[in-house]
Amino acid sequence: MRAPNTLRVDFGFDEAQQRRHDAMVACGRDLPAGEAGMAALAEVGVLGLPVPTSHGGGGESLVSTALAFEGLGRGGADGGVLLAAGAHLFGLTMPLVRVGTAAQQKHWLPRLARGTLVGTVAATEPDAGSDIAQVAAQLVDADDGWRARGHKRYVTWADRAGVFLFVGRRPSQRGLTCALVERSDGVSAGEAYAVPGLREARLAPVVFDEAPVDPDAGLLGKAGAGMAVFQLSMAFERALVLAFRLGTMQAQLDAAVDFARRRRVGGKVIATHQAVSHRIARMHQRLESARLLTYRAAWSLDRGDRAQLPAALAKWTLADAAVDNALDAARLRGGLAYESDALTAELTDVFGGTIHSGTADVLASIVAAWLGL
Repeated sequence: MRAPNTLRVDFGFDEAQQRRHDAMVACGRDLPAGEAGMAALAEVGVLGLPVPTSHGGGGESLVSTALAFEGLGRGGADGGVLLAAGAHLFGLTMPLVRVGTAAQQKHWLPRLARGTLVGTVAATEPDAGSDIAQVAAQLVDADDGWRARGHKRYVTWADRAGVFLFVGRRPSQRGLTCALVERSDGVSAGEAYAVPGLREARLAPVVFDEAPVDPDAGLLGKAGAGMAVFQLSMAFERALVLAFRLGTMQAQLDAAVDFARRRRVGGKVIATHQAVSHRIARMHQRLESARLLTYRAAWSLDRGDRAQLPAALAKWTLADAAVDNALDAARLRGGLAYESDALTAELTDVFGGTIHSGTADVLASIVAAWLGL
């Protein structure tokens, strides 16, 4: 694999895009947690922003969608809810937009775009995470179609999703197979994990026990060729699932600048100290680097590219930048930051972003492979 040549990219947002961003900032300020938050996102059209208008969506580009999510983050919307919304939109819905048949799109997309059906990805297993090729779950024949069997873990929105992008195997074929599996009596979510952050993402294990699957409506791509579909899902997710963190980091940077201008030590505002001003400058540098790579990845996907390289770079850079900036923001405030319970929530939330959708080591391996190494 070789990295694509550098291409000209224009991120000049028009007035309509900026107005939507501003509206999402306001939405993020008032967004409730849990199911009420997801319902609110559905009501304002977020869950279907890049879905074609012919299927009930907003028909927006992924660049515009990223800007909307950035606005939600800047408004302070809960990261767990936004992570779940990203799994729905980027992990499941957009692969369906890209590779689903016309009949499948007609069947699924209107409900997904309206949010009357919320989806998620069920891929990771106890012995298959970073190495997805080791998946053991199966899609077996039945008299009326297929049945899904397997134990999945770290499933976002596990107890509330109505449909799952299930990654498994057909016993008679080599390779992976991806299928959409609706919630039924054969699908059961376990107790949510006791995670320190992103709790509203509802991460939990899910057992598929002879869950019915209609191959005509559910099979994405070809049986045995599911690795390509899963990689597409991950490209959308890696590129965009953390876009809301750009807004969080922008709000964090604005607060840091304001604090440094107001806080006085020894009769002088701390902004006059180079150690302080340089710390904030580095926060800005990380934010702008992550922002450019995120919109570059969204732009590549809008062009129809596979975008595995730009998506990996975007997620890797943004996840690490969010952690580093959160730590710098806390260091800037010193004891004042340590007094607040909000510090624990913020740090555990951003650390979660370094794990889901690929750790830094996994993403570095993808980048290296695309460089021909």
